[in-house]
Amino acid sequence: MIYVSRKTIKILLIEDNEIDARLIREYLRDAPRTEDDVSSTMFVLTWENSLSSGLEFLTTKDVDAVLLDLNLPDSFGLETFSKIHKKKPKIPILILTGLSDRELAVKAVREGAGDYLVKGEVNDRLLRRSISYAIERKKSEEELLLAQNNLEKKVHERTIELKERYDEIEQLVYAISHDLILPLVTIKGFLGYLKKDIASGGRQRIEIDLGLVGDAVERMEALLVRALDVSSIGKLSNNREMVCYGEIVQEALRLAADKISSGKARITAANDFPLVNVDRSRIVDVLVNLIENSIRYADNTRPLRIEIGHLSKDGETVFFVKDDGPGIDPLLQKDIFRLFYGGSEVENSHAGLALSRRIIEVHGGRMWIESVVNKGCAVYFTIS
Repeated sequence: MIYVSRKTIKILLIEDNEIDARLIREYLRDAPRTEDDVSSTMFVLTWENSLSSGLEFLTTKDVDAVLLDLNLPDSFGLETFSKIHKKKPKIPILILTGLSDRELAVKAVREGAGDYLVKGEVNDRLLRRSISYAIERKKSEEELLLAQNNLEKKVHERTIELKERYDEIEQLVYAISHDLILPLVTIKGFLGYLKKDIASGGRQRIEIDLGLVGDAVERMEALLVRALDVSSIGKLSNNREMVCYGEIVQEALRLAADKISSGKARITAANDFPLVNVDRSRIVDVLVNLIENSIRYADNTRPLRIEIGHLSKDGETVFFVKDDGPGIDPLLQKDIFRLFYGGSEVENSHAGLALSRRIIEVHGGRMWIESVVNKGCAVYFTIS
């Protein structure tokens, strides 16, 4: 005979009939079990003879299952089950019933009981098997519920994400259908003026006309470039590589060197950056955007200080770009990541932030801002 290590199952029996309680205890009495015996488990039984004492026991002790007689001195019928089930919904409850109460037991099962056993028809093997199966079913139900909740959460998050993407696409379509028309109208109108001014020989007027046409062309170009950026960001996954984040920082600083110099900004960067698996050029774009945004909004009364670094939070690496500039008004922070917001320079900076966040999200991360007016701004992001 092969003996196996046994697990222990703790049972609470709530039964006012001492003879029935002794019989249940005898059925669950420990004995040597073989490897192929489903009951190769040691059952530890606690007996209480009233609902109140059973509920009190459950306030301080954990059990794996409850064996419950519905008719007790202080409670009767389905209410007995309901009180236990409400207090401990995750514990499987098996109903002990007589022949005359079988219908009541069936109702209890419909309301959440794990099973019912008819007194006089139970033997030791059936009792052990019913308890074990009820526990396993309850575990399966809990795991299924957890999986369902996780799925619903992911669906909800994905729905919100798709809504945000839809809103941005809608803004983009509006920009293409509306904002691009305005420069075209400007160009068309001033081409007419240009013809007249050329005919009249007004050189000064010709230069003004050409300047306005050039401005309209640049506006169109900026909108088209932004549209191309939006359409290409989702194609990052095949371009990832392992690289030290410090190398990305240095490349971004080289690309932003002119802005840093003209803005007289002082940059400090950590020297212990980790390796990251990223689309290198895109993350460089993110850092350049963040650095240039900090410089763009500096108050110019003193040299701007920018810190580039990382920290560990809840087991996750968080990268950041901080400055000690004027900060961002709380009323504007909710719109800071919108693709099209404001106009001219403000719109360009917001587009840069919106595209940067999209890049981070495609990398499986998230981006957020923490800022206080006159106390600087910090942009944080993660990369998965």
